[in-house]
Amino acid sequence: MKLKAILIMVAILAIAGTTYYFVSRPKPAAPAAPHYYVWSFDMQHLQSVTMSLPKQGLSQSFVKNKDDSEFYFAPTVPGGPDGPMVDNQRWGGGIPLLLSGPGANRLILQNATDDQLTQYGFDAPNFTATLTLDNDSKIYEVQVGDLTPDGTNYYTRLTSTGDIFTVDKSWYDVLSGIVTKPPYVPATFSIDRPTVSATEVAAGTPVDISINVTNTGNMSGSYDLIMKINGDVQDTKTVTLDGQATQAVIFTVTEKVAGKYIVSINTRNITFTVQ
Repeated sequence: MKLKAILIMVAILAIAGTTYYFVSRPKPAAPAAPHYYVWSFDMQHLQSVTMSLPKQGLSQSFVKNKDDSEFYFAPTVPGGPDGPMVDNQRWGGGIPLLLSGPGANRLILQNATDDQLTQYGFDAPNFTATLTLDNDSKIYEVQVGDLTPDGTNYYTRLTSTGDIFTVDKSWYDVLSGIVTKPPYVPATFSIDRPTVSATEVAAGTPVDISINVTNTGNMSGSYDLIMKINGDVQDTKTVTLDGQATQAVIFTVTEKVAGKYIVSINTRNITFTVQ
């Protein structure tokens, strides 16, 4: 009798242990949702891009220079010279990377009909881009339609397919900003070493100190010049220059006391002597 009870108890424990094992063991992870790319290519192959905001009537085009592999504003006339180089603080590797293949949050629809494309805003897109790869070997035509109802994504598609995806709104915001605020290099100034009209003059004789100021950026801007003599501020001038322009600025000083005078204009120095 005791043996029978023991066997029953063992059986119960075995069943309980087996049940516990299957109930408590970790469940397999759910398969990851597929990650889609609307299109994809190595950003090093991007040679030119035109981005447009059709509803605003705005467009910008850029080309990669074959000599330095930097991007420039496209020529204003076909076959003409490249425009100014883009501001790499805004362009860098970021813009080509964003253009080379956005990851989609969702695949909304495949093989969309014309009516369905209209439903998602592709009849009047908010943004378009034409991406040309090496030697015109591949051209991607891109459209961005409406904003999703929750305001977090844009419907996006490659025109060569009928597939519609959602892409994060931040992707659109960065690229549309390149169109609305083109990446021109901001005004950046440099100055040459000043020159004097004479290194030695008689007391009371005017001396002209000339300095060249260059705006090495693309945008117009203003620059302040502060002239000091022997450490004391004597005069200031402000020069406004268009991008890539140079202007000579002249200060005139007259000293009545004999001695050596050190003229400082911002970070540049020169001397003259009054006899």
